Order: sequence, then structure tokens, then C-alpha cells
Amino acid sequence: MLNVIALLLTLIEEHTIWLYAACFLAILLCMRSYWVAHRQRQNTVFTIEKEIAAHREGRAMSGVGALLGVAVVITGIKHYIVPTLDVASIVEPTPTLTIPVPPTTVVVVATRTPTPEPQATAPGPSASPSPTPSPTEDLPPTDTPPPPPPPVLCADPNICITSPGNGATVSGMVSIIGTADHGQFQFYKVEYGQGEQPGSWHVINDVHRSPVHGGVLEQLNAGALPNGVYWIRLVVVDQSGNFPPPSQVRIVVQN
Repeated sequence: MLNVIALLLTLIEEHTIWLYAACFLAILLCMRSYWVAHRQRQNTVFTIEKEIAAHREGRAMSGVGALLGVAVVITGIKHYIVPTLDVASIVEPTPTLTIPVPPTTVVVVATRTPTPEPQATAPGPSASPSPTPSPTEDLPPTDTPPPPPPPVLCADPNICITSPGNGATVSGMVSIIGTADHGQFQFYKVEYGQGEQPGSWHVINDVHRSPVHGGVLEQLNAGALPNGVYWIRLVVVDQSGNFPPPSQVRIVVQN
């Protein structure tokens, strides 16, 4: 652990300029994302798009604040911690492996005394050996695979999540597959909510402005969510800003 801390302090001391440059570039990207989201929020007339743009603005400003905090931490380590700390003194010494010398053994060779050979006698009648029963092998029990989740029933085949199924247990990166289309299609989004009856819904990544037929709608990072019951839903918005009833699926996150 001390070696890792010493390595981090050395990297910060030797590459401070590059770390500042990386933070500055990342802040520029966050500011650009904020500016694009701000323009979209001012230009749109739909409430859903305003909410999504406001969410992206907040995420961009959070990124700017986090990067500024990283820059402050780097400055504090560079100018206040490293000058007062001897990095070489906290590096753990590498243990030296000592190979023990095996003891010398003395081999005593014994002289073999010949023994008289026994006289051969005529063999008597021997009993016939009884057959040995062959052991029976016990076959290991086979694991019964869990039943697959029930298929999702969609009221509208053009607004339908086909995978994962209802009640499916997921972990890691999960591909949400289905169909998102409408006669007056404008965009679609995939949201998730926690609990059996979610009180709020969160957009996964961003909205999508191209319809999908039987393909990947979105990628959900279930590894970043706490274990428990979640609902995911597909919302397709038309040109007027309205949307039909969403397609909803219940899943269980188990990381």
C-alpha cells in the first residue's frame, strides 16, 4: 500500500503539467456539453426535451466541479505535501529470499547376506477364485437449469422491449433489445426506476432520434446500480410531443 502511495506522489510530482493539461481539456469538453445542452433547452418547446437538456447541463457542471477539485488536490500535493515528505522513506523494503543449504547425508551401503533358496514342492489343488463384483458408478446429479423469464407481452408491437424478459436477473452491462417506432416518430428514450412502484424515472444515457426494429435500444450498466428490483420502460414520442403508453419490464439487479 505504501509503495502505491509513493508511486502516485512521484507521478504527480513529475507530470504535474500534463495532469493540469488533461484537467483543462476535460473542463473544455464539459463546458462544450453544457453549452450544447443549454442551446437545446432554449430552442425546444417540448417539456421532455427541456428536462433532458437540464439534466445534461447539471451533469456537465458537476463534471467541471469535479475536475476543478482534482486540480486543487494536485496543487495541494505538489506544493504542500511532496516538499515536506521524503518519498523514499515510505517505500517498503523488498524482502530478500534466503535459500537454506540442505544438510549433508551419509549413505550407508549394507552388505546383502545370501539366503538359501527354498525347495520347490508340487502344487496342491487350489480353490478357484471367486469373481469380484464390479462396483457400480453413481452418476452425479444433474443441475436443473432455471426456467427462462416469461416473454414480454406488448400492447403495441412498435413500442416493445423483448429482452430482458419480465423478472429477469441481470448484472454488468445489459443490452435492452426491442422495437421503437411510430407513424409520426420524433425520438425515443429508455428509462429506469427503482422499486416495485418507482416514484421517479431516470433516462439511460440520452434520447435517440432514429427508430429501431428488433435491435439494441440501449445499454444499461447494471453494475453501477445497487442490488434490488427495478423497472425499465420504453417511451416513444411523436411529432406533437405526446407519447403512447410505454412498454415496461421488471428486472432484478444482482451484482
